[in-house]
Amino acid sequence: MKKPMTEQQRQKIRTYIKNGLDISDLIEDYSIKHEDLSGARIKRFIRTNDDMNGVRLNKCIIGERGKVNNISGSRARRSQWCDTEVQGTMFARKCDFREADFSGAILTDVEYQYTDFRQAKFCECAMRLGTDYGLGCKMDQNFFRDLAKGWNLTVTLNEEV
Repeated sequence: MKKPMTEQQRQKIRTYIKNGLDISDLIEDYSIKHEDLSGARIKRFIRTNDDMNGVRLNKCIIGERGKVNNISGSRARRSQWCDTEVQGTMFARKCDFREADFSGAILTDVEYQYTDFRQAKFCECAMRLGTDYGLGCKMDQNFFRDLAKGWNLTVTLNEEV
């Protein structure tokens, strides 16, 4: 179990973010549930089966090219990832991202098998669509309608399960 975030630790994190320093070590042992880490550089993001509900990771750079990070099994409902770039590979398998906001995020090497994205926002998000990356994930019916509305094609969906 992660330690609760202290005000002293939050201040140290804000100072690191302001100076463009990696905060990986500062958050490793702490709960980031409902924390605002916007603008952070997080090279090492290993948070499997973690409670990250409500975390704000807007405009972050997470990971490093050629490296792997893992948040599989985590709960990140109502989290914000707007304009965040994930570098390298990130495993986000069996996560709960319901009502999360990924607007403008770059998630091209995120593997999200069996992840729940219902009611999430993806405006101008770059992510890889494909069976290998998203096998068994849950999306709202409107996801594909919104995706294809400017493509001059009709999307017919099966009944949502």
